[in-house]
Amino acid sequence: MARIGVVGVGGMGRGHCNTLPKVTGCEFVGVADVRLEAAEEVAQQHGAAAFDDYRRLFEQVDGVVVATPPSTHREVTVAAAEMGVHVFCEKPLSLNMADSDAMIQATDAAGVHLMVGMVLRFYPVHTLARRLVDDGEIGRVVYVEGDYTSDYRGPRKRPETWYGSVGGYLENGIHKVDLVNWFGGTAQTVTAEVGSFSGHDDWEDYALTLLRYGADTTGILRWGPFMGARGTNETIIDGSEGSLRLSIREDVAYLKKIGESDWTEIVPDRSKAHGVAGELTHFVECIESGETPLVDGRAGRHAVEVVLASYRSAKTHAKIDLPIAD
Repeated sequence: MARIGVVGVGGMGRGHCNTLPKVTGCEFVGVADVRLEAAEEVAQQHGAAAFDDYRRLFEQVDGVVVATPPSTHREVTVAAAEMGVHVFCEKPLSLNMADSDAMIQATDAAGVHLMVGMVLRFYPVHTLARRLVDDGEIGRVVYVEGDYTSDYRGPRKRPETWYGSVGGYLENGIHKVDLVNWFGGTAQTVTAEVGSFSGHDDWEDYALTLLRYGADTTGILRWGPFMGARGTNETIIDGSEGSLRLSIREDVAYLKKIGESDWTEIVPDRSKAHGVAGELTHFVECIESGETPLVDGRAGRHAVEVVLASYRSAKTHAKIDLPIAD
């Protein structure tokens, strides 16, 4: 049984603490936070140990969930790797390419896993779509369109927490960036418009990104709380032989082959752990089996790279070639 701990018990970290006791094959050992009182409060709820020094936690675990602010991900992840601890790091993996590279290098050198918390891959409808694409149901993927929008809610106030120091696209929209990458592949060029209806020059609330994945595969991603009244989280995947429409709200996929007039509804298997429970279960299974995580450090890095390239494109009004330098 894998012994798991959590570093950072605010926000998403607390959510992971609430989920880990439900994960098969996992022993939830303890938590660490610079705010010892907060760590003790969460630990008491779950019968776990509490620390204000994450290195003391690392001495007792096989794997750790890093749910601290992104600016600290490198420090915590490298320290874990050096102590032989597998890492599940919340998104975004980092705020720059250098930190992502350092985390990948450290975990590679230590022979431990680095998994990134891109939970959309663990939604049943997206797992189903991946299988349908792999089975050739729509032929060769030529276009991926991802929406991650909500009803118009501007103007928005910059958060006073660390969220206000990280662009909304990088902190939130990166979920859909990773999903589009999962179906599109490795992005080669990025062209984007990123801005704010709220008057913030450096804290966006909308983004539109055009991606070129290969000679004949493109993608578009729309993010932000600005899309009128039709906010949607749908994903469209067009192939050489058909199309898929994926609805997060309904948790249903719709398939239409070329020449057909109607969409066929396909309901995914929801019997297995999914969502946050699904990604944590996968992390534990990878520790036990040695299998490479579905969202490894390199996938997390590429999602960061696409967002940073989007920022650069919007600022320079130019198409950005990947890979980018920091």
